[in-house]
Amino acid sequence: MQISMSNNISSQQNQLNTQSNSKPDRPQGPPPAGSTPPGLEKAVSSLSEEQQADISSMLSALSPQQHESLKLTLDELKPMSETLSKADMGEVFLTTLTEITNSSTQNETGSTIDIYA
Repeated sequence: MQISMSNNISSQQNQLNTQSNSKPDRPQGPPPAGSTPPGLEKAVSSLSEEQQADISSMLSALSPQQHESLKLTLDELKPMSETLSKADMGEVFLTTLTEITNSSTQNETGSTIDIYA
């Protein structure tokens, strides 16, 4: 009797260990162009349809450098996300994305050389 109980306990512990080690399936790599970064879907859905469309078009037009800049900025803002409402997070995301898009556009415009001057 005692041996069968210890075998049952061992098999139950093994089941628990394998269950706790399994990770949820997550897509690998960055989200597709134009899609909202993971974790911000509810925040973006709290915005108006026009703002959501703006976000989608800005995200799809990001250069690799802008995409990296957005990722770094969002990583810095992560600790703040726990204290913000979904609507506030959506507004912060839209503002951040707009700033990144506009600053890059200004940099590209400012670095253009007029060879006809």
